[in-house]
Amino acid sequence: MNYAIILAGGSGTRFWPLSRTQEPKQFLNLCSDKPLITQAVHRIKKILEAENIYIATNKIYQKNIKACLKGLGIPRGNLFFEPLSKNTLAPIGALSNLIYRCDNDALITVIPSDHYLKNEPIFLKALKEGLVTANKGYIVTIGIKPDRPHTGYGYIKTKTQDTRRKAQVFAVEKFIEKPDIKRAKEFLKDKRYYWNAGIFIFRADTMLKAIKKFASRDFRVINKIKDKKSMNRQWKRFRPVSIDYAIMEKAKNIALIPADFGWVDLGSLSAIEYFSKKDGYGNIFKGRCIDIGSKNTLAWSGHRLLATLGLDNIIIVDTKDALLVCAKDKAQDVKAIVRALKQRKLIK
Repeated sequence: MNYAIILAGGSGTRFWPLSRTQEPKQFLNLCSDKPLITQAVHRIKKILEAENIYIATNKIYQKNIKACLKGLGIPRGNLFFEPLSKNTLAPIGALSNLIYRCDNDALITVIPSDHYLKNEPIFLKALKEGLVTANKGYIVTIGIKPDRPHTGYGYIKTKTQDTRRKAQVFAVEKFIEKPDIKRAKEFLKDKRYYWNAGIFIFRADTMLKAIKKFASRDFRVINKIKDKKSMNRQWKRFRPVSIDYAIMEKAKNIALIPADFGWVDLGSLSAIEYFSKKDGYGNIFKGRCIDIGSKNTLAWSGHRLLATLGLDNIIIVDTKDALLVCAKDKAQDVKAIVRALKQRKLIK
């Protein structure tokens, strides 16, 4: 049977001040009138039953999760509240094992909760193709065809095309961390490179074998988690490591399915421009704003009137208790502001 794990435990520091510790971006209505996590559930429900959808998140978000999922039919037992943030290997491994104990033939799709995508039918088609490939023993990732030299995304380099199937399937050569602009431009020209969307599809037993081989310490912890009580006791023993680093970069049975469904990783405030309408000068204005002579500027007012004059490539986000002004090319560094605020105990 098919299952899904939706990852919803991120803190969203690059989206500050819209995203906060108690209400990170996955719980915000950024792209529509529904929170991102709610949109993610609605999408996956078109190919899966609600009782087969699991949500992995931090325990501090229990109230947010329950509010966003109200009426969607997700069983309470499918809400997996992590005691501490341990990156992605721990929740994916633990939930894969819990699902496997109930269904030895389980096929699992892992998707983030904080992404935007424009073309839902193509997205769902890619997932279905991924399930077919994953059932053959591959760990599948969905690769996004780059359309610009982005330095905020990780990349995946493929080998040769798998011609045994009608759908395009590529063997993966390696995963690459976020590049500088020079390398990103080189990757854009080379058709073997794809953006890493953080979407993975696999048989539960395939993933567990990989974790046992490449992350044996974490595998031992996974096997000791039987219920909520044992999870709370064992969770601190997990390493804070991503599934990409622990497994995907090491395993040899990784397959990539290319797709182009208008995907945007909402990794920073500058991502808003990819799903928002711009004026004739490349500006985006949200809320009560008035402007004279600005260009390529994003202005977001949550409460007060926001007036701008003669700006160029600037981001302004004004909320009830905080104001951010930064150059667009520094949007990825907003997390440094959050870190400084926490050090000075100005925010939690």
